[in-house]
Amino acid sequence: MAALYIFGNYFMNIHKYLIGLSILLFGSGVAIVAPIGLSWLEQQQATATTSNVTIATPQTPLKETPTLVKGIPRHISVSSLGIDVSIADGVYDERTGEWTLSDTSAFYATPTNPVNSDSGNTLIYGHNSDEIFGKLLKIQQGAEVTVTTDNGYVFTYVYTSTEAVRPTDTRPLVYEGKPRLTLQTCSGIWNQTRQMFYFDLKEYHKA
Repeated sequence: MAALYIFGNYFMNIHKYLIGLSILLFGSGVAIVAPIGLSWLEQQQATATTSNVTIATPQTPLKETPTLVKGIPRHISVSSLGIDVSIADGVYDERTGEWTLSDTSAFYATPTNPVNSDSGNTLIYGHNSDEIFGKLLKIQQGAEVTVTTDNGYVFTYVYTSTEAVRPTDTRPLVYEGKPRLTLQTCSGIWNQTRQMFYFDLKEYHKA
């Protein structure tokens, strides 16, 4: 989403948002990449100081057009791997400093775009276990993933690539372009890296 703020409140809020993302799932065997680094924030601050322009958050604004289809992901299936799990909302609790996590479902990172037909990145994360996303480590090129939304749409994505990133690597969060689904789980002997799996939108239809 994009929004204009009075500069004083804007930087206080975005800093709070970035700190929240950095703590997402840390120490739970699953972690999303850390928030955009200080250099990025400083660049945005410098830009805001020199010109009165809209500064975008990592979430890509959706174009509200008559053809836009979007929804909150509620179920994910990777038939080639036997993955079939429900999806709940993953939110940051400011009181505990933790993100939503469980052994029975995957989670939609609510700061990212909902599943949609227009643009941007949708991030869904889950434990590196056979019950959730552990089998993703065996995915093959061209494998398809289906995501069902809360409003009854089914989106089909095709697997394109994967990469292991450090918890401080923010590139997977900063994305603009055609609709993309990112699935994330831990990898490495000590679950020290974050394995990102990228999928391009193939099609969608009403269930």
